[in-house]
Amino acid sequence: MPNPRRLYQTARGYATTARPPTIATKYLSKPIAYETGLALQDHLVQQRQQQLISNVLLLLQHPPTYTAGRRVRGSDVTEGERLRALGAQYFETLRGGQTTFHGPGQLVGYPILSLPEFKLGVRTYITHLEKTLIQTLKQYDISAKTTCDTGVWVSDRKIAALGIQVRRHVTSHGFALNCNTGLDWFSHIVPCGLVGKGVTSITEELQRVTESPEVTVETVLPHLISAFGDTFGAATAPLDEVDPSVSHEIDEFIRSRS
Repeated sequence: MPNPRRLYQTARGYATTARPPTIATKYLSKPIAYETGLALQDHLVQQRQQQLISNVLLLLQHPPTYTAGRRVRGSDVTEGERLRALGAQYFETLRGGQTTFHGPGQLVGYPILSLPEFKLGVRTYITHLEKTLIQTLKQYDISAKTTCDTGVWVSDRKIAALGIQVRRHVTSHGFALNCNTGLDWFSHIVPCGLVGKGVTSITEELQRVTESPEVTVETVLPHLISAFGDTFGAATAPLDEVDPSVSHEIDEFIRSRS
């Protein structure tokens, strides 16, 4: 475990000097089971609340998984059974929103951030996530936008979903950006409860215009991290460099549950 006093002083120093906050990034290269991701977030949120760790942006992929937000809880017996029959997992969660899909080819981001350190409220934090995704998509000449519906859109096609939770000023859950996701998975649900809307990915949008190779999560990662730092006014650095002991602890946490 890191030294609590050292990390507390670091966090306090960022909050009271002109230096920007630091966001430590960690990409988990192997798909992580959704329930493991939930448990890991809970663990990191508690540590961030106690100021034992710095701000962390977890980036990862999940195996095929459908998740239900707070607005559709209680549907495990009906919807859960149907969707599990497709070969996916199904979980009810405490994030906002309705049902969505996570799977290979989708870049999932779980920011574990102390909002007061960034002087952000919940609504402004969501706006920052949206701006991060829009800026990332600009790197591929994809013109994305927000609408009255949640998420980030290309015309009437959703390319990224958002659903967050904030506990004692610390964030969890986050966003999911479709890079080269298998879009057929979305045909079995009404994504986020939005009837008549489509779903797309970076690869899908580029291939509408010309023959393009698939855009993988690993290709998008550096653009997303750069956009995240720019939008939040923060320095970003790999967690392995910021605090190797916390990075190792995360690896061990995942290994113990695999």
